[in-house]
Amino acid sequence: MEDKVERSNTPGTSVAPLHRQGTRSKRVRLMRACPYEMSAFVGQESIEFHQGEALSINISSGGMLLFMAQTPAVKQVFEIQVPEAINNDNATTVVEVCWTRQIPLEDQNSMHLVGVRFLFASHFSCGEEVLAQKG
Repeated sequence: MEDKVERSNTPGTSVAPLHRQGTRSKRVRLMRACPYEMSAFVGQESIEFHQGEALSINISSGGMLLFMAQTPAVKQVFEIQVPEAINNDNATTVVEVCWTRQIPLEDQNSMHLVGVRFLFASHFSCGEEVLAQKG
């Protein structure tokens, strides 16, 4: 079955699949601050690092939904501290951006919903611990 995709008229704006059958795992609401660090090439010989804080909206064993001020590019890979349920601490892991959606706000600059997936299986347990605690 083919994914239905929301159309966007804004150049450079990514779109999110509206429905993807069989690929979604159980998600739980988890609203916590998640510090992150991204890097980007500036010119040919320089790398710029950006640190920030995203708000997690929900989490599953495969990824997270984030609310961010910065808009990362689709396929951008970055480090983020994922909340753990057991000791209320954070574990640093690497994620890849799957999609982004801009959310315009009246009083501020726009914010972004960002869907990310965990890149390494060893970090999937972070989401599973949250699921076990919430279940």
